[in-house]
Amino acid sequence: MDNSITNQPLAFSMFGPPGCGKGTQAALIQERLGYQHASTGDMFREAIARKDANALEAQDIMQRGDLVPDKLIRDMLFQFLKGIMEKEPDLPGFILDGFPRTLSQAELLLGLLQELNLRFPGVIYLDVPEELVVERLKKRGAGGEQRADDNEEVILERMRIYKEKTYPLRDYFDRHELLIKVDGVGTIDEIYDRLEPLIHSWR
Repeated sequence: MDNSITNQPLAFSMFGPPGCGKGTQAALIQERLGYQHASTGDMFREAIARKDANALEAQDIMQRGDLVPDKLIRDMLFQFLKGIMEKEPDLPGFILDGFPRTLSQAELLLGLLQELNLRFPGVIYLDVPEELVVERLKKRGAGGEQRADDNEEVILERMRIYKEKTYPLRDYFDRHELLIKVDGVGTIDEIYDRLEPLIHSWR
């Protein structure tokens, strides 16, 4: 076995509809397998805190109500990942959360990971039927986890936006044979038990 390959850190993305449980699974993967959960929200806050020029420019753009250019997001992510890799050289890799969100970002991501010498085994797609996702979110809204976006009208709008934005990405990675569908139905532990051997197989 080529140790130069197996020891190379990797990065993978997780996709799925709202309420599919990807945040919960990412937290478990970080806790149990040591992968860094790298969300764009965390990245942005960290970059602002260290007064990163790209982050400050992005903040100005958002405050004007404009969209942050993909290249600016890409440059922030590059610095974020590079900084963690320098601090934790033995890190097995990253779970990317919130990036990519568009087809152009997907293409930027592949180049970025190559530049950082991070392997990209693919995108994990947590496959959950739409009706089950809607029921999960409605139950959460009716229970102790009440959120402003858990009423049925908002849930259906979130699903519409998700399909519009994410389905093209899903198809893009599928065409490039980088889409890995995992059954997202079951308990938290049942879903994790499907993910763990898959992630181990990449090492």
